[in-house]
Amino acid sequence: MYWVGHAGTHPGYLRSNNEDAYLLLPEKGLFVVADGMAGHRYGELASAIAVNTMRRFYLSKELDRLLSAQFKRAKQAGLEARTVSYEQFKLKRSVEEANLAIFNTSRRNPQYETMGTTLVALLLAGKQAYLAHVGDSRIYRMRGSSLQQVTEDHSLLNEYIRMNLVKKEDAATFPMKNVIVRALGLSETVDVEVARRSCRGGDMFLLCSDGLSDMVTETSIGETLSGVPDCAARVDALIHSALNAGGVDNVTALVVDVQEDAEGDSEGAVA
Repeated sequence: MYWVGHAGTHPGYLRSNNEDAYLLLPEKGLFVVADGMAGHRYGELASAIAVNTMRRFYLSKELDRLLSAQFKRAKQAGLEARTVSYEQFKLKRSVEEANLAIFNTSRRNPQYETMGTTLVALLLAGKQAYLAHVGDSRIYRMRGSSLQQVTEDHSLLNEYIRMNLVKKEDAATFPMKNVIVRALGLSETVDVEVARRSCRGGDMFLLCSDGLSDMVTETSIGETLSGVPDCAARVDALIHSALNAGGVDNVTALVVDVQEDAEGDSEGAVA
């Protein structure tokens, strides 16, 4: 397998700054979108710290050796489930490290108090896709003509839906639909949700901030992913769809095409 990724971001029409950030690290199979929390000071700093911490985490060979040894010891001691892979272990640790970096920055600098960010991360390794997320940014997988949201929002709205207190069709009018129940940076530890999905040639993954998912329907997202010919054009089309719908928030889209190996292809590329 190899993959081609492209990302874009726009501040939208109602905000003076862009609190979103993204990371393309195709040589490591890593793709990240972070959305600094609106209503919290310095959200753009929090999202930048998150993606930069994860970049350093994955580029450090020394850290990889230390983590690999730690993972083996944890497995032997029964502290990690046998079904958890090293890739999943490392991805979760990288998000936890990003959370700690934001928290420590705010603790050292009172003016940054309460800054935070949501985050979604995708790690591709062979025929596996590893997901990690905190908050209400999302990852979708497009397989054939079927679009599936493969992360579950950590939001008050989603909690209400799960408790059958709100119907999905009434979500748009829920008065607290943008209230999230998890974020990076607000405490020393964070509950990172991790998962694993299959990955095969022809799959597409979309990572996005809620500035896209709140403004563009899943039907429209699916039509864009399947109907637009290349990765960069899909990103542009998705962002323009959110802007045409009002552009009330920062909007970020990151699209990854997964392709079968062909002679001469190298794993990991940026469009």
